[in-house]
Amino acid sequence: MKLATSVPTILLVVSAGLLSSTRALSQAPAAGTPSAKDEAIPSLRDVPVVALTHIRVIDGTGAPAKEDQTLVIEGGRIFALGRSGEVKVPEKASTLDLAGHTVLPGLVMLHEHLFWYFPDPGLSHPEHFSFPRLYLAYGVTTLRTAGTDFPYMDLNLKRRIEAGKVPGPEIHLTSPYFSGEGDSALGAMILHDPEEARRAVRYWAAEGFTSFKAYQWVPKEVLAALIDEAHRLKLKVTAHLRSVTCREAAEMGIDNIEHGCPSADNFRDLADSQTKALFRTLIDKKVVLTLTPTNGRKPISDLAGELFDPSAKERLMKRSEATPPSTGFSAPDFKERPLPRLLVEFVRAGGRLVLGSDAGAGVRVPGLADHEAIENLVKIGFAPLEAFRIATLDGAAFLGIQDRTGSIQAGKEADLLVVRGNPAEHVEDIENVEMIFNNGVAYDPKTLLGKVRGQVGWQ
Repeated sequence: MKLATSVPTILLVVSAGLLSSTRALSQAPAAGTPSAKDEAIPSLRDVPVVALTHIRVIDGTGAPAKEDQTLVIEGGRIFALGRSGEVKVPEKASTLDLAGHTVLPGLVMLHEHLFWYFPDPGLSHPEHFSFPRLYLAYGVTTLRTAGTDFPYMDLNLKRRIEAGKVPGPEIHLTSPYFSGEGDSALGAMILHDPEEARRAVRYWAAEGFTSFKAYQWVPKEVLAALIDEAHRLKLKVTAHLRSVTCREAAEMGIDNIEHGCPSADNFRDLADSQTKALFRTLIDKKVVLTLTPTNGRKPISDLAGELFDPSAKERLMKRSEATPPSTGFSAPDFKERPLPRLLVEFVRAGGRLVLGSDAGAGVRVPGLADHEAIENLVKIGFAPLEAFRIATLDGAAFLGIQDRTGSIQAGKEADLLVVRGNPAEHVEDIENVEMIFNNGVAYDPKTLLGKVRGQVGWQ
């Protein structure tokens, strides 16, 4: 997803970002000494050790679920994990008997946004207060933004979360949209030549951004320069392609392609020679595809009344009702279309897939849309355990943080999602969120949702 208009120089982009960030932050509720722990579960807020007993564990590696496990959290990390009765629970631990519940790794989602885009009349609105809490309430503990209209808002929010001032996922920052002439939306950086592209990469890298997003109108020579400069800095480039084909981008060395490769050389049929050749190119070049199998129609109808500002609710509901289903994953028959089915074969052949929700685009609600994305992976042919691996460990591996998060293992950070039921058998049980641990801090989703009720989409 993206929106943007042309911006002739880096200086103008920075100025616009600073102004929009200042306006966004001025809307935050006043607080004396803000702390993320203010919204944590009070009974677990200052407990040094927490033990979750008699719990089912889906560890994120794709391995079968393990029954009747005990997981001990201490110092923000998983201290011990094993069969209940065999793991020694420290005397000082606060113990929770969670029989009938499942613990999974916190979700690691790689196509997320921190602003809302209203297609009619083409407005983008920062959501620095509601979106981090929504993501966390539904178990997203790590995310990568995938382009932004508000780069300094994203950066400042990341810093506040890292400082423990506000609750939210660990954020990996992607640049503003790097695009070309013909792009008429408002937040993009229009790049005209390779040298301008290289300067843009250096600037945003120096500001702390670790990924760069090329958009549909980017010229081929500009994309090639973006990739080369980013790789010189040991950083990554992703793209929503149109002016450049997936094959061309792969040959340039791109790291990631968004929305499952939606350009003119899209997957057709496994028997098709062009599809086989594209498979092989993407696999050989180690290009990772980000899938965003969401349309948001069910979440918006179920929860708009509770979460949304009334004016935003009215606009989005009208749009949802009036807009006919589009192609791909927004269509009722998306399971029968070539791309979803062929992506299963892509992974079976050795291709790498990560997951995102494109939340903030259209009617996609953060967190709810991430659950929808996981459930739709299962609908197109992935087993639930495969879908959870794609949404956790595979995402962490792409970000290079798999040694500390993305799976459940002793020594790793305690980024955990606790749900009622057994999502290994019924993937929809992922929706039954009871508790989230974010780097060892325990949150109740009801508290987080209560903070944003009636505010989502406010402007």
